[in-house]
Amino acid sequence: MKSRSFGSVISAIVLGLSSVSTLSAMEFNEVGHKALGMGGVGVAVKNSPYGLFFNPALLGAKPGTKIGYSIGGAISHKNMLELLNYNLGAISDINGFNDLLKNNNVNAKFQAALVLQLPETTFGNFAIGYTESAYAFASFGGYLPSSFNNSTSIDNANLTFDVKNIGITEIPIGYAYKFQTPIGDLSAGIAVKFMNASFGSRSNRFTKDFNKNDLENTVIKDVLKVANNKDSSFGVDLGVTYAPIKDLTIGLVGKNLNTPTFSFGDSQIKVRPQARLGIGYELGKYVTIAADADLTNNDVWNLTNSKLQSQKMGVGVDVDFAFFDIRAGVAKDLRQDNGAILSAGLGLGFIDVAVAFSTQKGEFNGSTIPQYVALQVGGGFVF
Repeated sequence: MKSRSFGSVISAIVLGLSSVSTLSAMEFNEVGHKALGMGGVGVAVKNSPYGLFFNPALLGAKPGTKIGYSIGGAISHKNMLELLNYNLGAISDINGFNDLLKNNNVNAKFQAALVLQLPETTFGNFAIGYTESAYAFASFGGYLPSSFNNSTSIDNANLTFDVKNIGITEIPIGYAYKFQTPIGDLSAGIAVKFMNASFGSRSNRFTKDFNKNDLENTVIKDVLKVANNKDSSFGVDLGVTYAPIKDLTIGLVGKNLNTPTFSFGDSQIKVRPQARLGIGYELGKYVTIAADADLTNNDVWNLTNSKLQSQKMGVGVDVDFAFFDIRAGVAKDLRQDNGAILSAGLGLGFIDVAVAFSTQKGEFNGSTIPQYVALQVGGGFVF
């Protein structure tokens, strides 16, 4: 009976992913300081308090009380600073400027998370969490006509600076049960989450007086802005873990299998299903080595005409001495040209800091800036 129940969870994950397009409307949401410092991994990391968000089966893979919190943000950019490197009052390379207008973006994200996993019960393992994710996307649009010359002001070219902001609140409730079998421990989990989304957009003129400060102020303002257009839905995540031996864990998760949909008048947001595979190995009592890989190509919200996708792979190591924790990792997005993403984290009990940055850089006024930077501050305990 238990084997059939476990098999039905895997079948539900496969059916949920095959019933819709494999493209998702949002990249895999990597929650918490633990993952950020380990290359974004978490699907098979048993000693993290954020298992509810990565793979609900982890609630049963390692029962016990877990508490975690995190707050932070990330920003990525492509060709935006390069556009502002031009002398906007006298553009000489019209073709080069138009090429950058075709493919440019800056994306910012703010995230806060809380999670509590309850002590194990006779009926299984339960957890409840909360995440607030706010996104802002900006892009320059339009093109300079062939009649344009360096004595013509871009104020007359009808160029735009477009911005939209999206906020998603999730309150997941998770359950998992461990099945002990002769071939290893199996855990199956489900998370049902209430989701509330907000959406807003606006467009401004892109003029010769636009500068880097205008870009920064607009994006920061919009990522913290609460839009008036709101809608609610719910999402379903299913996950499994398998431990053929004590220290090795293999995890598989399918997220948003029901394709949560939000309507805002003429606009609609669909969060399509995603799948990720993970493996974790505990090297003794204090060291965990883990790796994750997206099995789906996930569409990333953006304002450009080109489709922006994400499919990440990452590997990380965690050395955890209960009240002292140090981590490092590296990740690569196979669908984006931002190079490798390097990350590290350091924790002292309930205070932890993690950072990540890309090796690919952009240039502005002679200075090089990573195309992706992220920071998370948080903490947690596992009892």
